[in-house]
Amino acid sequence: MTETLSAKRPAAPVPRRKPVSFLRVLWELRQNPIAAFGEGAYRLPLVHLTSRIRDFLLVNEPGAIRHVLLDNAANYIKSDQVQRLTRPALGNGLLNAEGASWRFQRRTAAPMFQMRHVANFGPTMADAAAGMLARWDKLPSGALIDVADEMMRLTYDIISRTVFSGNVTMDYARMSKALLTYLETLGRIDMLGLLGLPRWVPTPDRLRAEPALRYFRREMEGLIERRKALLERDAAAAPNDLLTLLLQAHDPEGGALFSAHEVFDNAMTFVFAGHETTANALAWTLYLLSQFPDADSRLAREVAGVGEAQMTSGALPALPFTSAVLEEAMRLYPPAPFISREAVAADVVGGVAIKPRTSVLISTWILHRHRLLWQRADEFDPTRFLAPQRDSIPRFAYLPFGAGPRICIGMSFAMQEAMIVLTAVTRRFRLELADDHKVEPLARITLRPKGGLKMRLYRRSPN
Repeated sequence: MTETLSAKRPAAPVPRRKPVSFLRVLWELRQNPIAAFGEGAYRLPLVHLTSRIRDFLLVNEPGAIRHVLLDNAANYIKSDQVQRLTRPALGNGLLNAEGASWRFQRRTAAPMFQMRHVANFGPTMADAAAGMLARWDKLPSGALIDVADEMMRLTYDIISRTVFSGNVTMDYARMSKALLTYLETLGRIDMLGLLGLPRWVPTPDRLRAEPALRYFRREMEGLIERRKALLERDAAAAPNDLLTLLLQAHDPEGGALFSAHEVFDNAMTFVFAGHETTANALAWTLYLLSQFPDADSRLAREVAGVGEAQMTSGALPALPFTSAVLEEAMRLYPPAPFISREAVAADVVGGVAIKPRTSVLISTWILHRHRLLWQRADEFDPTRFLAPQRDSIPRFAYLPFGAGPRICIGMSFAMQEAMIVLTAVTRRFRLELADDHKVEPLARITLRPKGGLKMRLYRRSPN
């Protein structure tokens, strides 16, 4: 049976139609980057701007994106702006490394994320979700909860169990506060950096973020040292989690282990990138389901067929509509709204000649809503991702996990986790957005709902 979704534009900034001053654009980039782009960015395949400071190229054409991320990927390194946002916390781990360092880390870490390892984490993910639902069961019907915070808490629990087997000493409330401090300081567009200020210069944002960074470093260093001591005492007693794999992984081409710095930087990357992005994807999905009751009902009917044994094992059957809802949510609200590169040498991208050091931006926020690539681009329609419609989506028009050699190494982990949690929640509960709650997407390193997502919780009636 075909169901028609009511046309409603979910929460998003409305692209401006009139040009504004350069200073206004800079101010908006600092406040909320996804609100800084005008309507032209959503209609043109490429936008090329030149200046005395640096040239800029916004790329929306799938063939040109393929060129940057795959065909000539060696010419495009992580931009200085990305390094400013992420390097203070994540160092030179997989997210930031370049050249030989990145190639070594990628091939050494890749076996950890093979499906046989990821599948083994299914029961752990399902158990964590069950714990959250047991807590929700104690709440009265219509209880007000912050779904964004609930998903962040749950995915932090999952990443703590799968990376560290639950041996995390970082308290969630304190960690969450420290992470928010980081996102609101070093996690915002660095205007002084755009104007060429060196990274080492102390700025107000750096000074505000330093206590949060010290907290993360201290807690993570303690965790790693305790695990190394256990492996030296009795390797057989060490849990088979991602930290143990990280400490024992050998480069398949030379047998080398990760250095102490690489272990630390990648553990930080797994924890923060691994729980923040999935939590946001789930929160936005639950928000969209609250706005489209017909999609929520269809999803609930599909997941009602999942048996309890399948839920506890984490081995879910094929759930095409559930998967389509999740993918459409990541189209409208991509967990990482920007992919930023810098050209090493001169090149031609989509017919545009660019100079070395040109800043090349692929905004998944804009790409996923581009008028040339998507019909009714701002509307929620999960059927885009069902056969046969899915076959019409160009490969490089939909990039929730990036693409090319640097595609997210944890993609299968994140998708398995999100499907398990979404299935568990919608089997038991439905959520309604609180009447007085304004939803506003806010771009930092990731795409969060500003001020959380206040929603009311109701037990789902049995069919």
